[in-house]
Amino acid sequence: MFLTTLRKSLFGLCALYSLSFALVSCASGQIQFAKETISPVQVGNLLVSQSENKLSFVSKGNQKVFFSVSLSKAFLQAGRVDAKAKYRMASFKFVEKPVVFCTEQSLDSLVPEGKSLIIRGKVSGKDCQSDYKITVQSSQADQLDLQIQFSDPSLNRIWLAIESKSSEKFFGFGEQFTHDQMKGKTPFLFTEEQGIGRGDQPITAGANLLAGAGGNEYTTYAPIPHFISSENRSLFVENSGYSRFDLSQADELKIEYWDTNVQNHFRANIWLGKDARELLNSYTKKTGRYTALPDWAYGTWLGVQGGTEKVNFIVDQAKAKGNPITALWIQDWCGRRVTNFGDQLKWRWYADEKLYPDFKNFVKGMNQKNVQVLGYINSFLADTDPKKPGDDFTNPLLAEAKSKGYLVKNQAGEDYLIQTVGFPAYLIDLTNPQAVQWTKSIIKKNMIDVGLSGWMADFGEWLPFDAKLYSGIDAKVYHNIYPVDWARINREAIKEAGKEGKIVFFTRAGYSYSNQYSTLFWEGDQMVSWGKNDGLPSAIIGLTSGGMSGIALNHSDIGGYTTISNPLRNYHRPKELLLRWAELSAFTPVFRTHEGNRPLKNWQVYTYTDKNGVSSLSDEDTVTLFAEIGKIHYALKDYLKDLVSESTKTGLPVVRHNFLVEPNDEQLLEFPYQFFLGDDLLVAPIIKSGKTDIDVYLPEGSWEHIWTGKKFNGKSEVNVEAPIGKPAVFLRVGGKKETLLRKAFQQILTQK
Repeated sequence: MFLTTLRKSLFGLCALYSLSFALVSCASGQIQFAKETISPVQVGNLLVSQSENKLSFVSKGNQKVFFSVSLSKAFLQAGRVDAKAKYRMASFKFVEKPVVFCTEQSLDSLVPEGKSLIIRGKVSGKDCQSDYKITVQSSQADQLDLQIQFSDPSLNRIWLAIESKSSEKFFGFGEQFTHDQMKGKTPFLFTEEQGIGRGDQPITAGANLLAGAGGNEYTTYAPIPHFISSENRSLFVENSGYSRFDLSQADELKIEYWDTNVQNHFRANIWLGKDARELLNSYTKKTGRYTALPDWAYGTWLGVQGGTEKVNFIVDQAKAKGNPITALWIQDWCGRRVTNFGDQLKWRWYADEKLYPDFKNFVKGMNQKNVQVLGYINSFLADTDPKKPGDDFTNPLLAEAKSKGYLVKNQAGEDYLIQTVGFPAYLIDLTNPQAVQWTKSIIKKNMIDVGLSGWMADFGEWLPFDAKLYSGIDAKVYHNIYPVDWARINREAIKEAGKEGKIVFFTRAGYSYSNQYSTLFWEGDQMVSWGKNDGLPSAIIGLTSGGMSGIALNHSDIGGYTTISNPLRNYHRPKELLLRWAELSAFTPVFRTHEGNRPLKNWQVYTYTDKNGVSSLSDEDTVTLFAEIGKIHYALKDYLKDLVSESTKTGLPVVRHNFLVEPNDEQLLEFPYQFFLGDDLLVAPIIKSGKTDIDVYLPEGSWEHIWTGKKFNGKSEVNVEAPIGKPAVFLRVGGKKETLLRKAFQQILTQK
């Protein structure tokens, strides 16, 4: 038997992550195999062959390669590492202690078993040895199912390397905010607070210094282990532990997954398709698709708080300007709590009668104005703040949850007290069936029964790494699942109340299968800034990248949220930023404002003076301009409804990445802050302060500038004026939806 033995350094299997998550290579990997063990094999739709020192898994039907692995080095390795997380404000820093690594691999057999191909061998190293079994099956020409198991259940790390081309590009990985394409990058996938600044300075350095909460280019609320590549293949990993995808090498894709010992296997799907659309269809067919939005969802959603008098005044003011207000989102329906972070909420899930006396009738009154009312909820229950002298806060729901054992526990078996931004709170244990039923009863009784048409279902990413859960599942494995279950519970409460299709809740945290349960996403807490990593530009990348991983219905807070007062630099929202963000949001499914965490420091879409003479930062010009932008969004209602309907059937996002619409145009990928609304509308928002014109790249075809009617030939870069209220938007001449869009823009131009 001819035995081939080759050694080559793989990818840092005994390495620890630094704070920047860089890998330090310190191990070599070898593979042993007998040539006759990998002679060509055919099983069902799958053909496996060796050529050029690699093993390829090919679709028999179309002869396209699902994936290949190199036979010049170990492509599969495993290990055991003890990991602990430093946890503060849902920002996680990991400290790892390596125990053993199996860096060497043998490939002993490759044989058909029933409809599957079974690959067996061993991984080994110092004090480490385990049999492995790889099961590969292709039940249809465009899908491959992959499963890897180890005989040693103590192994909790897996590393898998598959081949890539230097020209291959990768899109998706959930909702990313800095990079719209990941070749050359090393994203890690773990749901957490996105961070304050995420690399924009000086705020990131300040947030890290004070709270370790600055984040980085990969921190996100909604990571999803799914990508689509320019080779027209996509990969989705079922596991829920922490993971890292190393795309930094030209010829290789390296996948690392933690905590595989609990499930004792690694599971993935790989799809082939003629284009990214077909791949998204396959992926969402498995993981789920959004349902249609109710008719009222396509107007302006005013995010206002402050009590009955204030919100009534602002709704009436907006309507008087002709703003098509269809929803009022009042996050402080449950009460307002002022902390050192700003205006926050009481996190006890019933109406605050002081701010909103006779809340049920208040909701009815708004409905009579053809305005739906939305509230707020999260999976925390707030407690009294021991740092606030004389804090008279009480929470009967917390007392009930404690008495019934409905809360997440710490390692000592005590209710896990978590210091959130502003005050301490406890998480509901979503693995406890009784706690789930109790939570759903609160939603049905205190929210749906009083007439709310929706709510923000906030948070989901805060589960501590060392928590103890009712079901016994390891928190390391459940952490990424928690936000998915949070969405599922909200959805089930709506269904049980008989309100499916009438109520909309929007989530920010998520993971695989979130698109099956959430009715809508929003992008979380961006800074009120122009910052690339955490300001207005990042909201565009979040929309397009998330859409490539099944987040088809998404939007952002108009104007951003996180507002910081600091001696070095204030981050307060100016008028220009607010209106430019509104222009961007006019071309997304939902058009919703937010006052931010410090409303009096931010420019607002309304003018209001309270009984103490305190006025909002705004002017009449803003109210007028915001109404005009709101009319643009509303005029697109029929087009948006058509796109949402398409999404429910195909999984295609409403806001579309350039690669999804024009996959063959390499130059278009150099303009990541442009996007498509559907296929026939190209939008290029202003993303820099002081700019009133913009360079836009137009792909192949004929394009019409909607404000001037001027036509441009594609495959060219043009410069157009873009004053506030007239963002750079181009209609595809001859597009399938041209007639529908011309009708919408005729309405807009008439209004102007």
